[in-house]
Amino acid sequence: MKCFIFCSARIGSYDFLKDLDFDNNFVICADGGYCHAEKLGLVPDLWLGDGDSFAIKDIEAKEIITFPEKKDNTDTDLAVMEALNRGYKEIIILGALGGRLDHEFSHFCLLKKILDNGGRGVLLNDKNEITMENKNFSVFPDDKKYISFFPFGGDVKDFTVKGLCYEAENMHLVCGEVQASSNCFVGKKKGEISFSSGYVLVIRSNDCAI
Repeated sequence: MKCFIFCSARIGSYDFLKDLDFDNNFVICADGGYCHAEKLGLVPDLWLGDGDSFAIKDIEAKEIITFPEKKDNTDTDLAVMEALNRGYKEIIILGALGGRLDHEFSHFCLLKKILDNGGRGVLLNDKNEITMENKNFSVFPDDKKYISFFPFGGDVKDFTVKGLCYEAENMHLVCGEVQASSNCFVGKKKGEISFSSGYVLVIRSNDCAI
């Protein structure tokens, strides 16, 4: 089973969620993320937070866990830890992009936490899909036009790209420089990414209309 976590950043249209199976997977709302579940007519399996974004008395969920407002972790961090503690390895975080920039960056950090705990995290909205990898991986074409790679938390050594429009061999991706952005697929051909060390933030995107 997958775990879906709703955060409270704005979701303009819910059309991109139509293929996600909320009924047969575990749904967590991190505090104000409940607004999205409510609009979608979902009763989450778990709501958790400090209630600073949504009044607890108005929450309809199968399980509720409350935390004090003064705490070291964000509500999304607590939701991720709860999902990992319950054994979920595939965690898809929605409503996590396009809101407060500090929260958005913290969600990138949570991708690393999920990865370090043996799982796979995805930040998803209508234009972007963001993941993180710490070992060789393949990428496959879909409806996202661009794919970019960034070192996260340090350099990435021996970064090699095969099968994409722009290939590379044994690059040293330096944290703080932009060296592997805006690549794309060649038809239906998959891409193969390899590297010897480091964490790679993978961002798949489409252009936004102005």
